[in-house]
Amino acid sequence: MNTELQERSFAARVKDEICQISADLPTCCYHAMSYGLLLCGRSFSSSSMMLVTEHKGTAELYSKAVGDIIGKEPEIKESESGKFSVSVSRKEDRLKVLSAFGISERTIGVRINRANIADECCYASFVRGAFLACATVTSPQKSYQLEFMFPYLHLADDMLNLLQELNVIPKMSKRRNSYVVYIKRSEVIEDLLMTVGAQNCALEIMQIKIEKDMRNKINRKVNFETANIDRSVAAATEQREAIRRLKEDGRFETLSDELKELAQLREEYPEASLKELGELLSVSLSRSGIYHRLNKIVSIAQSDD
Repeated sequence: MNTELQERSFAARVKDEICQISADLPTCCYHAMSYGLLLCGRSFSSSSMMLVTEHKGTAELYSKAVGDIIGKEPEIKESESGKFSVSVSRKEDRLKVLSAFGISERTIGVRINRANIADECCYASFVRGAFLACATVTSPQKSYQLEFMFPYLHLADDMLNLLQELNVIPKMSKRRNSYVVYIKRSEVIEDLLMTVGAQNCALEIMQIKIEKDMRNKINRKVNFETANIDRSVAAATEQREAIRRLKEDGRFETLSDELKELAQLREEYPEASLKELGELLSVSLSRSGIYHRLNKIVSIAQSDD
């Protein structure tokens, strides 16, 4: 599965979880969720009211939310590219939807009307609706990023402030003609997903983080051990070369008996560790002692280079 498909599937699974719990919300929370869903769609005004999404469950929930207000669910259309769109085509229906959320035709600017978020429990439901309409979350296998995308600066500002009241600290940037409210800290993303009801996906992020941490620790350990092996091999090669030169130069017999014994062991056991060489000596020696004796052999060999 390529990265793009992984991202879509994870974001879709988050939205699946949110849609599943939306049918059982209390009346006040369902109202707040519907408001977030409609407000954060592609357009929400007396002249245009529309949602475009790649998630079928979101389109169905949008259609139901509109139908609960105007008495008839608008049609869901699917494009050849697999996107779903829902549009409130009649102006009188759009005005009825706006009125249901305390908005008049003369209202200037798209903002969050806090009157539609009646109680503390409704904040999470509003964010649920907004997430379904305009948010996505990257697959945690790739990176950690959750973002809401808005066409209007004031609406993005309002969402930024609302999330801060939920102890979520996002950032905001401009991307072409849109304003993006985003989160990049994995633990904050986990908290937000828990808040909106996507507990399984939040737990998945936690599990992936644990697995990544374990892999990183294993990789660091392997890299450390590999570096140690490389250094040991290089040192052993240098030691054997020094012994070879001493023998060619006729200086090997001038070494002390302790150095000659160690040199012969190094030649006989080229891959042995310092500890193993120390145990092979007639009189065992510590790793540090072996290290210093081998360095002395190398130093003697290099003294007349």
